[in-house]
Amino acid sequence: MKTNRMNSINRIAQAYQTTPWRKHLSLGMLVTVSILVVILASSLYLDVSARAAAYGRSILIMESQIADLEMINAHLRTQLGIVTSSAVMEKRALEMGFHRIEPGEEMFLVVPGYVPIDQVISNVPAKKIQTAAIYLPRVYTESLFEWLKSQIQKVSIPKQESSP
Repeated sequence: MKTNRMNSINRIAQAYQTTPWRKHLSLGMLVTVSILVVILASSLYLDVSARAAAYGRSILIMESQIADLEMINAHLRTQLGIVTSSAVMEKRALEMGFHRIEPGEEMFLVVPGYVPIDQVISNVPAKKIQTAAIYLPRVYTESLFEWLKSQIQKVSIPKQESSP
């Protein structure tokens, strides 16, 4: 039995030794698989880098657009300020046929049922704001030093009681 087993092992070893192409084939496959792993890893890295660069570029474009829109917004606010300034408004009013009134020329109309906004706000009774008492356990509000001090006191108190 042992000789039979030894013979089969010897035959496999001899067959392997007589065919060196098997060694070359396995070495070639190992090199090929290694190269494929490196190519796969580098292509993954390139893909991630390309996406990051594309996203970075789109962020830069959006930031540029935001800056442009903020500049346009500031320009429009400036124009609105100029158009609504008192000098321009007075000029426009004069062009439309209005004129400045002298003291004593004004006439006030009493409109029944009209309540000015100032009075509406001031006549509204203030509601009492109810605040809920928030209770947090000491564990969440205690600092590290306070905790350390309490731990030291806990340890030192039993020693003081047992000494007298």
